[in-house]
Amino acid sequence: MKRMTKNEKITPFQLFSLIMLFELGTSIMVPLGVDAKQDAWMTILIGMACGILMFSIYAYLFNRYPKLLLTGYMSVIFGKVLGFILGIAYVLFFIYGAARDLRDGLELLALFYDVTPIFVLGILMIGAVGYALFMGIETLGRTGEIYFIALFLSGITWLLLLLFSPDTVKINQVMPILENGWMPVFKTVYEQTAMFPFGEMICFSFVLPFLNNAKTGYKVGLTAILASGIIIALVVFLEISVLGVSKLQMSTFPLLSMTQRIRVGDFIQRLDAIAVAGVIVNDFFKVAIFSYAALSGSSDLFKVSKNKLVIPIVLIALLASLFIARNVVAHFEQGKFALTNIFPIFAVAIPFLLMMTDLIRKGLGYDKQRQR
Repeated sequence: MKRMTKNEKITPFQLFSLIMLFELGTSIMVPLGVDAKQDAWMTILIGMACGILMFSIYAYLFNRYPKLLLTGYMSVIFGKVLGFILGIAYVLFFIYGAARDLRDGLELLALFYDVTPIFVLGILMIGAVGYALFMGIETLGRTGEIYFIALFLSGITWLLLLLFSPDTVKINQVMPILENGWMPVFKTVYEQTAMFPFGEMICFSFVLPFLNNAKTGYKVGLTAILASGIIIALVVFLEISVLGVSKLQMSTFPLLSMTQRIRVGDFIQRLDAIAVAGVIVNDFFKVAIFSYAALSGSSDLFKVSKNKLVIPIVLIALLASLFIARNVVAHFEQGKFALTNIFPIFAVAIPFLLMMTDLIRKGLGYDKQRQR
């Protein structure tokens, strides 16, 4: 069996595929931006613009320290002690992110496997994630590009079936635009769509160093953020058009509810099971990348082989996902708190301070320390 190695490399298209799968992940599963009502799709596009700014910071740091992970150049810029402390905090943050996304997938699966204990579903899913981590980022990248092509083709088919279903898409339900002005839109961007999913791109600070052509990193990331943002906005726009604002706000998994409306003739219908399979695979990649960031960070901090840390990382993520909230409502409420109080620290504040400190050091003439 092939094990992860330090010489692993991924291609630009594999990076693009992983970012697309990561960004779509759970964001097309849950009711995203619904606090802005019929303007929810606009909050996605504005959140995407914020995501581009955040990724520009990550790309700057990557270009300055192309051979180092986030945990590595934090020690260079902030010093070993503070860098180590912040590195531990990031590892915990990534495990928390993996646990949250795992719980999202488990809640969706529980709708179809209602007699199966949720921890059994969790073991099956985290087992697949653990196997992917053991095989390494190169294998995950190759798997991602294959699945992305399949996802793209199935997405086009799904869109055509939805559009050809009679009396399904009603554009008038998206009107009027900006009925309550810009304030609800910007409030929703701040509370939800800037951090979820775009702020979560901080995970790729642990993937970019494995890119076989470092110069393409920013271009690939920018293209993937633009593409994923437009797709998510389109999905939310269609959810409002099909379900209406009131039903969208009450729906736990609106994509599933919308897919159930597809009716083409008397033979193409009840495609929700296929949609669930696709969404769960997306969720798998998101959990895997969050877990990989935690795995790489802890391996870099403690100088321990990644293979030895796979099982502890996935077990902690599994247990956290099961005990993170009593039910799906509490889970979503906790998510809103995290998006406004926790994610901005790790996705914006610390990377911005890293960039500014590095710019000051560079301006003062400090030589960049030797990279590992």
